[in-house]
Amino acid sequence: MDVWAIIAALSAVLGNLIAIVVALTSLRRADKALEQAQEIAREARDAHYRIEGAASAIAWREQVVGLHDRGLTPEQIRRIMELEDEGEGYEEGNGRIDDILRDVPRRQGG
Repeated sequence: MDVWAIIAALSAVLGNLIAIVVALTSLRRADKALEQAQEIAREARDAHYRIEGAASAIAWREQVVGLHDRGLTPEQIRRIMELEDEGEGYEEGNGRIDDILRDVPRRQGG
């Protein structure tokens, strides 16, 4: 083998090594970008559940106050609300009926 052939072979090897380093660096950056995207997705999902939970609690309280305005007692309201699908767990997660109504006067004419 002559000197030029050796130089050409070394150049090819060096070029391949550089390509490998560039590829590995790109993969590391892609992994970091993927991790960031996954974290953003988790945060968005968690925010969605918090908003959904708040909306559920607001709806629950509106129903409780509406039934209270109709003259029902907390125990009567509880029985009605527990008739909903999985209703037994709603009070724990959305607010105790007695606590919601503690300082709420009934509407006149309601």
